[in-house]
Amino acid sequence: MPILLQKTQLAAKLEALEGTAENPGAGDALLVINPGFKPQVEMHQRKIVGSDLSAYKSLSGRRSARLAFEVELKGSGSPGVAPEWGELMRACGFDETIVPSTSVSYAPASSSIPSITLALYMDGLLSKLWGARGTVRLNLSAGEPGRLAFEFSGADFEVTDAVMLAGVSYDSSEPERFLSAGFSVDSYSALIEKLDLDIANTLQLRSDINRPSGYSSALLTGRRPAGSLDPELTLVADYDWYSKWRNGSEGAITLALGAIAGNIVTITAPKCRYTKLGLAERSRARTLGADFECNRNNGDDELKIELT
Repeated sequence: MPILLQKTQLAAKLEALEGTAENPGAGDALLVINPGFKPQVEMHQRKIVGSDLSAYKSLSGRRSARLAFEVELKGSGSPGVAPEWGELMRACGFDETIVPSTSVSYAPASSSIPSITLALYMDGLLSKLWGARGTVRLNLSAGEPGRLAFEFSGADFEVTDAVMLAGVSYDSSEPERFLSAGFSVDSYSALIEKLDLDIANTLQLRSDINRPSGYSSALLTGRRPAGSLDPELTLVADYDWYSKWRNGSEGAITLALGAIAGNIVTITAPKCRYTKLGLAERSRARTLGADFECNRNNGDDELKIELT
């Protein structure tokens, strides 16, 4: 029987002991888009010489895996209740702050970042990785639901036969579109169509010869948040893009999606600095391709996502 693409489930669970696999179940499942599992096994050729030209078989070495997917940017539907993607954010180096019945917010962390186990069920086949940490990218396009694109690196993996999860109850809230967003950059209400923001975590696998995979876990060792937007080009009198770039000025990016309690997403990056500007066009009007970096204010505050 073929394995059908549509019949796919993802479940994720933070690990009680770093690098030790959990067993995510129905209560850990969440809705995802475009999941892709990429296992890796180091292959070592044995360059043995002999009386003939035939090669000896290679040997398998260390192994690891990556898992990439997207989720819709949306709240849980209830103020003060974490969204289904909350644990993913924590494993990508974000602190989660919950104010009961009011808000849930995510801001970068530099310590106490948990590892996670991810289980991808594909119509009877289970691909699982553990000892994982990841990075995340925010993608916003005019009129479309926002998305968070995750990529996790895991210290080990396995692929087995397994039935699909039963009794799954997915979050029923719907994402708001990138409209009526109150967007501004450096206090200027620029006319844009797209905004991308990448937390750009640096991940390293920790070598451990006492583990069968050769790794104990993926370690988050740094981040360099950056992004891009595509504003309409303006007169200098309206907003001086090039002087801001040339002088290294910093300004805040702010926006908010939604207006219904439990599904309002507010995004703030307080210290953004342009790193590249290039001419472009949209519908025969001049635009800019504007790259920017997200810098620290007091530390661990380059970006904040708040759900109310």
